[in-house]
Amino acid sequence: MLILTGYLGAGKTTLLNYVLQEQRDKKLAVIENEIGEVSVDDALVEQRAEDMAEELIVLDNGCVCCTIRGDLLKTLQDLSRKTKEGLQLDGILVELTGAADPAPVVQTFMLDENVMQAFYIDNVITLVDAMHAIDKLDEEKGDSEKGTACAQIAFSSTVLLNKVDLVDEATIAAVEKRVKELNRVVDIIRCEQARVPMQMLFGVRAFDLTRVLEEQYMDEEEFAAFYKPKMDNTISNVGVRFQGAINMNRFQEFLNSLVSEEENARDFFRIKGVLDIISQDKMFVLQCVHMLKNQSFTKSWKKGAVRENRIIFIGRGMQQRRQLLTEGVMACIAKPLRFNVGDRVLAKTGQATDAFEGGTVIKQWDNFNAYRIRLQNGEEVWGPCDDDAFVRPFVSKKEAKRQVAAAKKKR
Repeated sequence: MLILTGYLGAGKTTLLNYVLQEQRDKKLAVIENEIGEVSVDDALVEQRAEDMAEELIVLDNGCVCCTIRGDLLKTLQDLSRKTKEGLQLDGILVELTGAADPAPVVQTFMLDENVMQAFYIDNVITLVDAMHAIDKLDEEKGDSEKGTACAQIAFSSTVLLNKVDLVDEATIAAVEKRVKELNRVVDIIRCEQARVPMQMLFGVRAFDLTRVLEEQYMDEEEFAAFYKPKMDNTISNVGVRFQGAINMNRFQEFLNSLVSEEENARDFFRIKGVLDIISQDKMFVLQCVHMLKNQSFTKSWKKGAVRENRIIFIGRGMQQRRQLLTEGVMACIAKPLRFNVGDRVLAKTGQATDAFEGGTVIKQWDNFNAYRIRLQNGEEVWGPCDDDAFVRPFVSKKEAKRQVAAAKKKR
């Protein structure tokens, strides 16, 4: 069995997609245990197969995916029973939330003799984000409420140092030094996009509980009886799920208001979302780690399926921002457009308040913009959003100047 952990945004979902979809060497049961009010990972982790049972999905490459709906021990017992009934598996991968200490999962194995007979812990793998690791570990120094990232490294047998392509060699060396200070016997594998050959992770018998506990100055009896999981109690999350196609320009403006400045972005450990963008037939997948954004269109929405938006914000101070985040994302729902193709309008063409030119709407929702407009001089411009800041009902220039003058008097 593999246990996969790593702080929020380190790359666990990317690794899971590789395990579940691209590698063909191993048939693994993947047990997901995600954090948050709204489930997003089940959409982010691509699943292209039919349901075998209520919580069990068999994928094209033979891997199995399920979500913990109750107790982990019961889930493992159920998988043990299914293997005896004929389910072919090479092993199990348990993916933990980014805010979880892996030690309690190891403790779970010590609680049930049948589970211990059916499975063994082959490797405890921790994803570490090379770009943000030093800041995260510095933040946790001496703070018992923020010890999760340190605990994940301390309890691992393999560290995947991810995103090494985004930093220089000096930063990589500094991160590796800090990792070794927390766990001198851990194996460190550098990687990009969480890509590592499965033979380096699976079937290696890398995890040795005795050796790990020696690093923590504990024995197995103390560990089983007294170890207290290190959870970052300062983390909270806000999830929003709703229907209604999203105006991409408004959403990007809202997202930038959250993470474009470093001081604000440091509170947003992770933003994950699957969104329905107006005029697009593919899911828009968003994954943010602080200021770093990864967003793209992925698979097509299933024909006839409800296109539900799901987004979750994870970090510090999220509960205090609940109204801001909920109302902010809901305000991005596209409303019915006021103007039809062929209608004459005034389109904004410059920075000045009166920089509007007459034109004709020639297309709706063009390249994520509400309108494409051909001006009277033949040039074409976009109206990114359907409001008077960008597009107005047509009036003559004389009337437009009168309206501007009247508005100035009111101020």
